[in-house]
Amino acid sequence: MYYEEYEKYQSFRNMDDLNEAVRQALYFNADKLNKTAVTVLKLLSRYSCKVIGVSWMKAATIAQLIEKSEKTARRALKTLEEIGIIKRVPTIREKGGRGYDICVILPVVQAEVSSREESGNVRESKAQKGIELKETAISNKLNNYVLDASYTPDNIPARFTSACKPFFGANKIYELWQRVKFAYDKCNLDARIDSPAVLDIAIGVFKRAIFAMKRGGIRKTFGGYFYGGMVSKLDDLFREELQEISGGVRLSVPEGWS
Repeated sequence: MYYEEYEKYQSFRNMDDLNEAVRQALYFNADKLNKTAVTVLKLLSRYSCKVIGVSWMKAATIAQLIEKSEKTARRALKTLEEIGIIKRVPTIREKGGRGYDICVILPVVQAEVSSREESGNVRESKAQKGIELKETAISNKLNNYVLDASYTPDNIPARFTSACKPFFGANKIYELWQRVKFAYDKCNLDARIDSPAVLDIAIGVFKRAIFAMKRGGIRKTFGGYFYGGMVSKLDDLFREELQEISGGVRLSVPEGWS
């Protein structure tokens, strides 16, 4: 089968549209996708550049590339299809019988995105309010006990603690790192949370938040301002990861493909 025969399934105008759809699909379905499904979707996007949004790898090839069993690869593809992120189009072998599946990454429907965003904002607002009420209760109970930065838990990276300790004690540093984790969990990054790239972002956002606070530029809470900055910057990092994947893709069909 030649490339021209796949073009009728093309689902995006350009790579930017494809990358944006993958980003939104991962963001809005984070609670439904396991690590393998996320890896498979990123792999499909990587091999969907010749005909944008369309790939035609066998399940066995996918399994080999992600270093999992073929059964696991098929399960991940089924999950992506059931959620509505991809569509699989079966092919027929020349001698009869079912062949490989064409995988089409689907655009995200804007109405669905708006609905999910509104729902997510309501949940986030309630969660934020709950955090603030909890912070107030803890503060009232422990107002006579101030823990300096040396009490900060060891599982918080030393670089982050070092940046925060001139301004806050252990309790606040811990709270801020929790917000880093919340933001990180929303973005499905390949980079580890304790990687230099993520730590550089966390420390940079913290310093900008301190500057804004000193100049009276924070209208609500410092923690909320910091969290919003983390989500924005980690989202930028996620886009860079997708660009790196799509920018280095091999456009010819690997040996062994149908």
